[in-house]
Amino acid sequence: MSTFSLNEFYQRNRRFVIWVILVLLLWLLRDFFAVVFLAFVLAIVAAPIADFAMRRLRLPHWASVTVVYMIFLIVLFSVVSFVVPSVANEVRRMIENLPATEATLIETKDSVVRRYPALREPINGLLRSALADDRLEIVEGELDSERDRLLLTEAQVAAATESTAVPTGPLAEYFNRQDELVLSALIAVQFERVRQYAPTVTVMLYRATATTLFALLFSFLILIDLNRIKAAIGRLRTSRLGDFYEEAAPPIARFGILLGRTIEAQAAIAVINTVLTLVGLLLFDIPLVAMLSVIVFICSFVPVLGVFISTTPIVLVALNTGGPSLSLAAIGIVVFIHAVEAYVLNPIIYGKHLKLNPVFTLIILYVAYHAFGLWGMLLGVPVARYFIHDVLGVPFLRKPRPQPAT
Repeated sequence: MSTFSLNEFYQRNRRFVIWVILVLLLWLLRDFFAVVFLAFVLAIVAAPIADFAMRRLRLPHWASVTVVYMIFLIVLFSVVSFVVPSVANEVRRMIENLPATEATLIETKDSVVRRYPALREPINGLLRSALADDRLEIVEGELDSERDRLLLTEAQVAAATESTAVPTGPLAEYFNRQDELVLSALIAVQFERVRQYAPTVTVMLYRATATTLFALLFSFLILIDLNRIKAAIGRLRTSRLGDFYEEAAPPIARFGILLGRTIEAQAAIAVINTVLTLVGLLLFDIPLVAMLSVIVFICSFVPVLGVFISTTPIVLVALNTGGPSLSLAAIGIVVFIHAVEAYVLNPIIYGKHLKLNPVFTLIILYVAYHAFGLWGMLLGVPVARYFIHDVLGVPFLRKPRPQPAT
């Protein structure tokens, strides 16, 4: 009976063992993914700028990298000191304008119902469906009291509800009070949610700022000492970790290049998103254009969640400036722009940078988001591209060469 030899097992299954160990290490370090990924992104962005400064301004390497990161710090602190207070002021203004907003919403609804009486009940049903059962019971109790005060019967209210005619007299007063109660309850619920999640958002902002500062520091140190770091990593080839280096270094390097191309693609999408949003804000005369454009550009690097983060301040500013009609127009702008991003820009730009079919790119983004959430959106396309072409060996789709004329 032969004895088990660990060394023999390793030699026969070296590739499998090495990748299992690497995957386990990645899993153990998963809490640091955000810092590592952001440091990689900042290094990818800073490296070509520093190289440009070295060539054009004749600066030494350390000086050009330092200048780039000083600019990064100035931008970060400018955003924190300028954007965050502006958004807070808009939230405060919205709360102060809440009574006027409620009155405008009720007036708008009444105007629509007067013009299209058949829409009255569907609108009421939609508003009621957005309320929780306990809130709806409170509203119903107040409406019962209002009906008794106006000396109306349930049959009269039911008949007026089913009728397409515009109510008059006490019935009109009853339905106006109903609209006011439902809208007030609905807005109160939303503001309760805002107050509930405000501390969480504040903590997330602090964590995001701290993560960004750490990533700036790490990427700065890496770029400053890049040559020595490369040399130290190269010496692993002749160390006891030589097997790991030979097996993992080339694939990781290729994946890093793919990830860099992905960041370039997302940067191009962010620029186009910002320009389109800027044009929409100017067309509808929405103020604070500079602040909102900065928010859109930054949030464009956050797939899916960035849409909601950037939309909120735009809608707040529009609501405080021009009321519900302008806020609806702002929502329409954002929906249009992000539809263009999701179905046009993402597939085309990602496909061009990573040499993937646009339709296949869209499928990857959709599946990756539903399977892995935010990290799936960030890394789904480069990971899929790597496995398809580098691991599985599927050749790139090449354009057919034109045949020479005979």
